[in-house]
Amino acid sequence: MVINYKESVKKILESRKKTGGIDKIYFVACGGSKAELTIANFFLSCEAKKIKTWIYTAKEFVLCTPKALDENSIVVTLSSSGTTKETVEAAALAQRIGAVSIVITGDDKSPLAAKGDYVFCDGDEPQYHYSTLSLSIALKFAVELVNQVEGYEHYDEMQNGFDILDDVIGKARKYAENGAIAFAEANKKEPVIHVMASGANYNVAYTTTTCILMECQWIHSNPIHCGEFFHGPFEITDKEVPFLVLLGTGREREMDERAVRFLNKYGKKVYVLDAKEFGVDVLGANVCEYLSPIVFTGVLSIYSHKLADARSHSVYVRRYMWHVEY
Repeated sequence: MVINYKESVKKILESRKKTGGIDKIYFVACGGSKAELTIANFFLSCEAKKIKTWIYTAKEFVLCTPKALDENSIVVTLSSSGTTKETVEAAALAQRIGAVSIVITGDDKSPLAAKGDYVFCDGDEPQYHYSTLSLSIALKFAVELVNQVEGYEHYDEMQNGFDILDDVIGKARKYAENGAIAFAEANKKEPVIHVMASGANYNVAYTTTTCILMECQWIHSNPIHCGEFFHGPFEITDKEVPFLVLLGTGREREMDERAVRFLNKYGKKVYVLDAKEFGVDVLGANVCEYLSPIVFTGVLSIYSHKLADARSHSVYVRRYMWHVEY
């Protein structure tokens, strides 16, 4: 399914001209889906001057609905299956209030899709077309929205980045193969692995801890923001605790490098994935920091499966999810 972002944004803006125009956007989902929306939220918080942006976990959005939510708002929800109950409730709430409801899902016949004024279907991950996955869709929409509302000076550079994204990720995944195997072998018996990042990449750290290590591998983990590391978490650093650090390529790199220097001095099991080594800079000097999380997502998919293989613990095994009431 080819998504016409320009036409969709144009229609949305036209529909709200009489009421003052779009001035707010809420990203709403759960778990890894919420993390995928964080890239678009981060982009808007950095680049938009007129559009205010927030991100919510779905049930909190429903229970603690912001009073600012109105017809001049956009609510973007995401659920790959389209059946996440809390997210369906959030999209329904958006429609009741009169906000524009945008749904990103893998099933256009799902309950969530039924609550969308605009339904964007994501691509096919097994083919590793990361430029068509949910996190890319949300970012592409955000970029188009900013450009049409107020202009985005690096719009063409961003579009070029999207055009070559899959090629960059394909090469990055091949480059990551040996490192992923070594990481998996070294950490297959570790009970705790922490993941660190900052900026737009922090959502990948969150997904890695929450969805890969805790959910799929039952390994204790915590996503640590490199800018927050020295305000408490660094006290757990020792020679026994493994840290996986995502080293960014944008403005946040200063924070990441500081954390890595400390870990290398006082720790021992330190594994650094450097965006520059994965060719992220090729995506464009002014936009690569927004696209780097998508590259890291492709790379960490390799790490996830290699760790699962080393542990003989399938990524599809669950104890509670889908098996018991919760």
